[in-house]
Amino acid sequence: MESRARGEAPRWWQQQERAACGRRRWRPVEWGGAGACYSGGGWRTERRIDPGPGRADPPLDRPAGVADPARSHWPAAARRGTGSEGLVTSALWVLIALQGPASDLQARVDRIRLAAGELLTLTVRARTRTAEPVSLTLPPLTGFAIVGSREVTEVSVEGALGQTRTTTRELRLRAERAGTLVIGPVRARQGRRTVATEPIAVTVDSVAAGPAASLSPVARGLIAAAAPPAQSDRVALSVILPGDTALAGAQLDVVAAAWFPRELRTRLRRMPILTLQTPEGVWSYPGASPSAPAASRLVRGGWMDLFVAHQVVFPLAAGRVIIPPAAVDYAVPVNFSFFSREERYSLKSDSVVVTVLPLPASRIADGPRVVAQGLALELAIEPAESRVGEPLEVSATVSGLGNVALWPEPVMRWPAGFRAYPGEATVRVEPRGGRMAGSKTFHYLVVPDSVGSFLLPEIRYAYYDFAAGDYTAARAPPRALAVAQGAEPRAARPLPPLDRSASTTWSTALAAGLMPWGWVVLLVGPPLLAWFGRRRLAPRRATAAEEPGATPLSRLGRLEHAFHALLASHVPDPVARDGDGLARALRAAGVESAVADHVMRLRDRLRAARYGPRGLGDAAELAAELAQVLKVLGAEPSGSRRRLLVALCLGVLLGPRTVVAQGPSAEALYEVGALRAAADSFAARAAARPAVAAHWYNLGATLYRAGADGKAAAAWAMAARLTPRAPLVRRARQFLPPPDAASESLLATGVATPSEWALAAAAGWVALWLALLGRRQGGGIVVILLGLLTAACAGLAAREWRHQARPVAVVAGPGTAVRVAPYGGASAAITLDAGAALYIERRQGAWIQVGRPDGVRGWLLASEVVPL
Repeated sequence: MESRARGEAPRWWQQQERAACGRRRWRPVEWGGAGACYSGGGWRTERRIDPGPGRADPPLDRPAGVADPARSHWPAAARRGTGSEGLVTSALWVLIALQGPASDLQARVDRIRLAAGELLTLTVRARTRTAEPVSLTLPPLTGFAIVGSREVTEVSVEGALGQTRTTTRELRLRAERAGTLVIGPVRARQGRRTVATEPIAVTVDSVAAGPAASLSPVARGLIAAAAPPAQSDRVALSVILPGDTALAGAQLDVVAAAWFPRELRTRLRRMPILTLQTPEGVWSYPGASPSAPAASRLVRGGWMDLFVAHQVVFPLAAGRVIIPPAAVDYAVPVNFSFFSREERYSLKSDSVVVTVLPLPASRIADGPRVVAQGLALELAIEPAESRVGEPLEVSATVSGLGNVALWPEPVMRWPAGFRAYPGEATVRVEPRGGRMAGSKTFHYLVVPDSVGSFLLPEIRYAYYDFAAGDYTAARAPPRALAVAQGAEPRAARPLPPLDRSASTTWSTALAAGLMPWGWVVLLVGPPLLAWFGRRRLAPRRATAAEEPGATPLSRLGRLEHAFHALLASHVPDPVARDGDGLARALRAAGVESAVADHVMRLRDRLRAARYGPRGLGDAAELAAELAQVLKVLGAEPSGSRRRLLVALCLGVLLGPRTVVAQGPSAEALYEVGALRAAADSFAARAAARPAVAAHWYNLGATLYRAGADGKAAAAWAMAARLTPRAPLVRRARQFLPPPDAASESLLATGVATPSEWALAAAAGWVALWLALLGRRQGGGIVVILLGLLTAACAGLAAREWRHQARPVAVVAGPGTAVRVAPYGGASAAITLDAGAALYIERRQGAWIQVGRPDGVRGWLLASEVVPL
């Protein structure tokens, strides 16, 4: 926008014009004879009457009938283009040219609408054709702050017109007030002449002012309340805190303020560099540090500009926190020349000590250490309904005010039969009103293993509310989860048949029956027989010999053993059976709620009586209560003898298999597709009789059909160790070959079990001594061969026993990471597939250290592997 103005014509010109033409205005056309005069509605041209030489001017208007004056008797002079009035007019033009025109003054801004705090450029330009200097006078700039100024004068020569002097002044203004601001007339004075521009209106929108908008409200409040420096003519630096005490875990704002005098700051070519170091023992978030002045203040009659650096810290523990000194670096030019050198200055503030107070005592023994305000806990489960084996994405989001990055993970209590795999946490920081706030989301991948309706318990997230000054908790309500029967994961897989045999192999039973005295007899008996040489006695096969020092069990001991066996039949899971979830597990198995609670209380009383300081206490009362519970749990649901007798009669009438068919067997569950229940039943059988290979094989077949390849490979490896030559087991292991060569060597089995090799060695040992008894009849070579055979069998038995005695773990799930350290955030050394085998070296809490000959070494969670 521009505003132009020119000076008025000289007074002598106006007076001459009025004298020559009265109320008319003349415009010269030709100095010789004609002129134009404006009258009324337009210009008219008149012929001038030129008198002869030496004669006077005739009057312009004469009365009628008056004769013309007589002419001179001298000859008329030659006519020229100018007369006496022409000479006067030329002199006037020369005088006007010498005096020059008035100054040409312009004032403009680069924009007429801006936001508060933004910069505006005001340009004032004055042009004149005289050498006399021009003085510019600026109006009061109300609502604006002058950030910088520049003035340039240029002189140019334009041919016959002479020289032109142009003076330009630029002002950089910052709007400090919203509304319509008016820049008044700019005046230029040259000699006695003065010209002025028109006022300029600028609209300033109401927004946060300038660089201070990037600061938080808390930092702006600290700056507004900061005390000004003692002197306004030098740079001052200080650290501003809300107080000298803070609460452990609460927010503490630290502001470094550098005060610069306006005259010094305008001389700087570069903005000063303000540095604020992070204290030790705190968690910090960098705040805004605008390079431009954040505020200006009138201090003792002089304006000072304020540069700030802001930082938000959270003390981690009670004690003392020392705020390091802040530093400011700036350079001041020696003189006003652009090429002048600069002198560098550095200024440091004093360090500040803050006392960090501990949190009040919590009512909880292991109280929370989270300091926050208005926390909210949200639980999201996608999808809401799932199937067995299908993963669920569960996320717990904690949101509110506080140190978001250090919020711990909430305690999640998953229902039985759910496998949870924690993921990475997502942190989102969103400050609110100057306070650090945001949300932290914890992700889990949960895989259900059982069919039914489950309840995820209420989640409590305890914290200390610094606004209320008390402990409280954010809660997420319980969530119901419905898990349906999963579809067959791999329909194209061949379904392995079940092994209907339920007995151990003869070699395993014989080897187990000889322990320990039978093997002692086999070892010592043949040499004794050979020594005496009188009788040929075959070694006696002992059956399940008990230790000679064993004392017979009392009635309470027998009832307690029966009670634990009954619990194992109802609740196969040992963790649920021994933990606090026994009552819930019994109710899930079909036991009435009151009976389940009574059984749990009885189990606790047995533990207190067995291991407590007062011993067994009243053994008769415990025995009677155990007998009653065994009677209730072991009878039919009605618990009536009459109904039991009726059931027996019906069984006799309907056939001998009716009573057995009251509960579905594991084989029937496998056939109908209830794989989870079938797997639990086969696992209970394998735990009760681990020497039966058919139980391990059937468990592996069920897990293979359910898609748990790692667990199926482990179960079939156990079956192969018990029956290495069984065709059913060898064919099943071909379905899941080992994923690598190292795992194949760890899971490999020989042609015979250690028990079979040991029995062969025992037979060779007996035959050797028998051959020695009959040596006089010939057969020395036979003795040597029997000795070699006995030694080979004993060596193979020892080798196979050592191979199976070393603990081996099989990876249960695909993509399992072997970590370099026993914690979840450690980096993964290698990722293994399901069915990979490793040696177990040692245990540390929930982690196990594994390794194998190919160099794989690291840590795995115990829940990620299946030990053999």
